[in-house]
Amino acid sequence: MSRRHRPYDPGAAEVARQARLEQRAEAARLKAHGAEVSLDPAGRVVSAFRRNVFGALLRAGALSQSQHDAAMRLTSDWAIWKGLDGRPEELVRVDGGEGRRELVTDRMIAAGRRVEAALGDVGRADRALLAALVVDAVEADRPAPWRQTVADVTGERREKEQREKVVNALENLRLWYEAPRRPA
Repeated sequence: MSRRHRPYDPGAAEVARQARLEQRAEAARLKAHGAEVSLDPAGRVVSAFRRNVFGALLRAGALSQSQHDAAMRLTSDWAIWKGLDGRPEELVRVDGGEGRRELVTDRMIAAGRRVEAALGDVGRADRALLAALVVDAVEADRPAPWRQTVADVTGERREKEQREKVVNALENLRLWYEAPRRPA
């Protein structure tokens, strides 16, 4: 039995070529923004993520899983608060005072309150350090190396002490998240 071949269609070939070019362009755009991109054999983007200090310290064994979970919870709330979590919603325009109109949702307001409460109880030095690390992880297009961020915030230049400062800040954050709450 012989195989039948489909006739060559230049239009379909051009569409396929255009799709491959778009996939390569998307992968290049994600890589340019600091993401690690995984492609399937056909060249399609399978996953894209950006590493952060919390994952790096967890893999290095410097953080416990619960400290990492507290950091990710803060990071997630920060992203929701800033409207960067990628979740489509019905947005409401709110006048922020100075004539600027911002897009705000109830989820964003609630997440902002959670961020404020968490960072409000960890101490001033830990608050500044955690906020800077989370801003790098969530908001920065090209985040600075975590050691540079720690040095900028704390003035500490030695790696071991920098690591200890991050771990101590995350331990305080973990304790805040795991502490029993007063009934409302």
